[in-house]
Amino acid sequence: MTRLRRHRSLTDNQQSRDIHPQELLRAGDWHQHFGKSGDIWLEVGTGKDTHLIERSILNPDDLHVGLELTRKKFEMMLRKADSLTQGLPNATDNLRFMNADAFQAVDACFKNASLSGAFILFPDPWPKKRHKARRLLQKSFLQLITTKLAPDAVFEIRTDDPDYAVQAKAALSEISELRSLTGSIDWIHEPLDPTNHVETLFESKFKKRGLKIHHFYLSRIPDDSP
Repeated sequence: MTRLRRHRSLTDNQQSRDIHPQELLRAGDWHQHFGKSGDIWLEVGTGKDTHLIERSILNPDDLHVGLELTRKKFEMMLRKADSLTQGLPNATDNLRFMNADAFQAVDACFKNASLSGAFILFPDPWPKKRHKARRLLQKSFLQLITTKLAPDAVFEIRTDDPDYAVQAKAALSEISELRSLTGSIDWIHEPLDPTNHVETLFESKFKKRGLKIHHFYLSRIPDDSP
């Protein structure tokens, strides 16, 4: 017998941050959907973390979009966003979440050169060979993200997995449109800008356990650069 799970219904305010890809396509683009201009920042695979919510509070003039494939985590993010922004003015104006496959959503929902920045923070390394296609830190997906970045836009990646960091390094080295913001060093173990760094829940746990965090900081090279 199939066991049915009960799900708490979402309130209208929580649902106000939920956007379906078709809804965006009907609106035309993100600025038309939000009803205002602003730099667009994307986080791929938000999980249950509050990083993007915190960024949206700290940067009210920017527009923030989070992608999450797992429905349970997605709904959890909607509830957390509602809870953490209670009482703040215009709290729903600059933050949206989309429950969608990252490969498909990034391709269909973001115009080329439209992002001011993107984050992939502690993605699942999917170590088994049969799950290779699910890895976000592979050349095909990183190249896709790169095409969506505006000139000089920032691309930040964090992982605690040293093997995954090596894989990411290899994939990123094949993308000529990106340059490292850490010079000849592929990754660093501390934030590049500690003052504006928003630590994730995973990051805090890993640091307490003494694990090293691999921070990648890159930017999109303008097309007319020499």
